[in-house]
Amino acid sequence: MRRHLKGDVVLPSDQAYDYSKQGVLVELDTVKPRAIVYCETPQDVSTAIKFAGDHDIAVHTRSGGHSLAGWSTGRGMVLDVSRLNGVSVGAETVRLGPGVQSVDALATLRPYNRQIVTGTCATVRQGGYISGGGIGFQVRKFGVASDRLVSARMVLSDGRIVRASERSHADLFWALRGGGGGNFGVAVDFEVRPISAPRMVYFDSLWPWDKAQEIITAWQEWCSNGSNNLGSTLNVLLRDGSPGNVPMIKINGGYHGPQSEMEQALNELAAEAGATPTFRTVKDLPYDEAMKAVYGCEQFTVEQCHRAGTNPDAKIPRTPFLRERTRMLDRPTGASGVADLLTVFEANRRPGLTTYLYLTALGGVANEVPRGQTAYVHRGTEFFVACATLLPNAQPPAEEAEAAMQWPIQAFDVIDPLSSGESYLNFPNPDLGDWRQAYYAENYSRLVSVKRRYDAPNFFRHAQSIGS
Repeated sequence: MRRHLKGDVVLPSDQAYDYSKQGVLVELDTVKPRAIVYCETPQDVSTAIKFAGDHDIAVHTRSGGHSLAGWSTGRGMVLDVSRLNGVSVGAETVRLGPGVQSVDALATLRPYNRQIVTGTCATVRQGGYISGGGIGFQVRKFGVASDRLVSARMVLSDGRIVRASERSHADLFWALRGGGGGNFGVAVDFEVRPISAPRMVYFDSLWPWDKAQEIITAWQEWCSNGSNNLGSTLNVLLRDGSPGNVPMIKINGGYHGPQSEMEQALNELAAEAGATPTFRTVKDLPYDEAMKAVYGCEQFTVEQCHRAGTNPDAKIPRTPFLRERTRMLDRPTGASGVADLLTVFEANRRPGLTTYLYLTALGGVANEVPRGQTAYVHRGTEFFVACATLLPNAQPPAEEAEAAMQWPIQAFDVIDPLSSGESYLNFPNPDLGDWRQAYYAENYSRLVSVKRRYDAPNFFRHAQSIGS
């Protein structure tokens, strides 16, 4: 295969192997692929797929390596499209390679006064992000990322390259807008409608822990009743559960309107919560600079806002060990739901264990789209919620790993009855028994039909893939 590729093939015997098999999670470094294939052209992708098919080798597609369920690695061939990272600007649309990192796309588009919907992590690449829907601070104003997809070029399981749009391969195009990466083929190009957001008001604030229930309850109502210009997250973080350590409540986000409106909105939140933030900042910035602040690399160069090891200047650290459960909410939890969550949160303090509760406001324009118009079905969702624990040791003893699961499991038990019963595919839940219903609901049967038409051999598969 090396003779027919423009890119590179890395085998276990090669010096670059240990680095090449890395993703975001350090704990997955124990997985040993037969090869990592770096594709640089759509034809490279086709060649790699044909080779894998001819030799009965499983393929694990990887754009950014952010699959927390480990779907972008495995014991077969890791087909890496990170080098397909071009950005080109047309008269009305923008083309993005699946390997374009969010921070790079934003920096490249700034001179053109255009931007795109992105998530809240600098190193996420477009291949998985767009395919799974794509949520972030822009959802209420501009919809999910897949709503802005105009066309996508795909390499299918037989090596054919097709372009899917509303006029060509329309059923595949429907499925690609929220049906998830690694299901129907390998995306090698996305054409999207850019958003009109040359600037964004970034805000950040810290709030007192002794008012946690009032703040979290008020924030949910504040978001639900707020302007579609508002995008926000609330994060409850306890970095170390040792006695005496106090959790942090952080509320931040982006506002697509005047700074004065955002200032007033934060005043209203404080009044509703009956609490005063211990820290608060509001800045009107160029869109890409505002998003760098969201990513936590406001003081970094663009090159530094990359995962450590990917370039000489990169500073974004990898995550050693993480356990997480997520759900989507179609309404605020109410004060009693918050109280139950906080009780479980406090009960699962462990020395050395990082615990967090993370909520993102959704809804707005995204919820104006009918549930069946695209594969992304979550059109009644108001909030995405994640409960997770992290450990500094990538391979902890069994008892530590088991303890790390208690907060996500118990929090999920509290949230589930309050939820819509749906979950967001791009934050997968490997333990979900009802994942077909949770990720896709009534759209699943149509997705299976598309799968059978475009990947009849079920060549692209993982533990929760369409049709499995």
